[in-house]
Amino acid sequence: MKKINKIKGIILVLLLTITFSCDNKDFLTKEPLSFLSPEITFTDAVGLKTPLDAALKSIFDQYNGDTREMMFNHNMSDVAVIGVTDEAEAFVNMRRYATPQNAQESDNAGHSRSSYELCYKNLMNVNTVIDYIDHVKWAKGQNDPERNHLLGSAYFIRAFYYMQQTMQFGNCAFPLNAVTTARQDFKAFTMQSVWDQMVTDLEWAKKYVKTSIELPKGQVPNAAVKMLLAKYYMMNLRFADAEAEMTSIINSGEFKLVTDADVDVDSVMIGNNFQVYDNTRIPGRSCNVSADAINFLHQEWNANRVKNREGIWVFANEWGYKGNSEEGAKRVRSFGPNFVSTNQGITSPLGGAGTDVRQGSGTMMMKWGRGQGFSRITNYAQYGVWNFKGETDRQDYRHKPGNWFEMKYVLYDNPDLKGTEWYMKPLQLWYNGTLLCKDTIRCWYGYPIYKMWTYDKDLPHRQDGGQADMYVYRLAEVYLLRAEARFWQGNNSGVADDINVIRQRANASHMYTAGDVNTAGIGAVLDERARELYGEEFRHDELVRISVILAKSGKPCYNGKTYSTGPDIAKSLSANSFYYDRMMEKNDFFREHTPWVTYTSQSYIMDPMHIFWPIYEADLIGNVNNVLNQTPGYDGSEKNVEPLVHKVQPAGVPNIDPMVAIGERKE
Repeated sequence: MKKINKIKGIILVLLLTITFSCDNKDFLTKEPLSFLSPEITFTDAVGLKTPLDAALKSIFDQYNGDTREMMFNHNMSDVAVIGVTDEAEAFVNMRRYATPQNAQESDNAGHSRSSYELCYKNLMNVNTVIDYIDHVKWAKGQNDPERNHLLGSAYFIRAFYYMQQTMQFGNCAFPLNAVTTARQDFKAFTMQSVWDQMVTDLEWAKKYVKTSIELPKGQVPNAAVKMLLAKYYMMNLRFADAEAEMTSIINSGEFKLVTDADVDVDSVMIGNNFQVYDNTRIPGRSCNVSADAINFLHQEWNANRVKNREGIWVFANEWGYKGNSEEGAKRVRSFGPNFVSTNQGITSPLGGAGTDVRQGSGTMMMKWGRGQGFSRITNYAQYGVWNFKGETDRQDYRHKPGNWFEMKYVLYDNPDLKGTEWYMKPLQLWYNGTLLCKDTIRCWYGYPIYKMWTYDKDLPHRQDGGQADMYVYRLAEVYLLRAEARFWQGNNSGVADDINVIRQRANASHMYTAGDVNTAGIGAVLDERARELYGEEFRHDELVRISVILAKSGKPCYNGKTYSTGPDIAKSLSANSFYYDRMMEKNDFFREHTPWVTYTSQSYIMDPMHIFWPIYEADLIGNVNNVLNQTPGYDGSEKNVEPLVHKVQPAGVPNIDPMVAIGERKE
């Protein structure tokens, strides 16, 4: 896109600098000086790669920086909620604020609008690559490996975005071409027919997309294609095919889990021990944590390390490297508790503020980071998943002290407390029956800091979280996807085996048996995903995907229910789904309608329809020549029409407009 914008700029400059004389009779003669033409721009692989890289960068942006789409997705699941208790219109009371009219002007309030709009913006990018793939004179024509790698990569990114679109909004507009003229006649297609096309595309892509060793970091490797294909396969009830794809990755020798044997340091730094101004030691617990496979895996400098073969698809963001560094990841700021809040936050047993809230002088802020509580962990993820077989597992590296942050690590550092018995003593939630932190939603909780901590070299005095490479897909998830595929086939021993590979690496106290899997059902896989992939996965989308499988297959669920679906899967799930039942089971905030202390009228409320999110009204009303459906249950959905059924097109060549292909629209 940079290349396109540069060309546009040249055109503008040319137009603004044209001068002519009235004495010159030829000045009215039309002579085009320059113009933007895809036929000129997209004539080589470099030109085509420009929009593809723009779409990749947009996926990176969903992860990097605070309050982004991945975190919002995470907050709409069983493991976390929106914790920004000073945003009155946040997606908390979903009945009141999850509406087509809520523009979500604040990033903290919700990201359904940006998730929807980013999808179609970047579908334009990848569809451009697909449309113009054969405008390049490839050396070997349609058999050229570079052509097919580029086309397969575009198919993957398109399928990645359509997975998000259908998991978040259900049925959707389905452009398979770059929209180059104004259109006001889109109609929604069924989720199922979208998935069918994505399966066809990904099956083609896996034959041609290059392996990780052939690509620079950040590009999509062949194994990532197989992982996404496995998720689509399972939604189409092709469980054996999904298992086979995951087994092929595991057995390829291309990837390997990081284990204790790979750790080549004695300790890692999780937090900051020293004052940024005079390098004196900050009081309290040492931030040097004994190194293990898990905290070593998640060090910011390790994700793209040559010796680390666990990462499959990893984005690079390293401080100080030109062209390889973006803004800070800000993960501590996003996921950490706001113990420096001035609004119903930490008070001392003597009354008044307990912590130093000043940026630049607060020692605890320098030590543990300036968390803002944008993502508040649930009791299920903070406590429930770590209680296995009657024991709270602190041996598991993912939950061991130091890797897991506890509020007792924070000390009372408010200078006003100097000279009292409480100065530089650990925080207390209660004192003599008095609650010392009223906003426990935002300000008081533990979380896996080993994943979030990155020393912030740009803001060392407040530590929001610096640049960090980020996993999108890694081998641990491959094992968990194979475990899921085996579960759907009734192979509980195989499920236990795959889960235990992850648990053994993490030094967990207890392993799963086939009987444990039989009791917990799909919950066994979801629990291990919560332990292993917290803060990494699009958790909401994974719960919706599993809801689709349970509804389509009719397989009994561990909660005693059996789900089903009619022809319109989105409509069926909006009325009754595993997602909603799981939220009521595991998300204590939504189950108990937990109120805020900052805005007493705000509390966590959701209904079955909130499995999917509303489409912002302004994104629909311009489609005046057809009805583009609103998400079921929301204002405007009463005007919905029956979604179209797509006719699957062959992969490997540019697509026909899906509406044209079924006679719903003329070229």
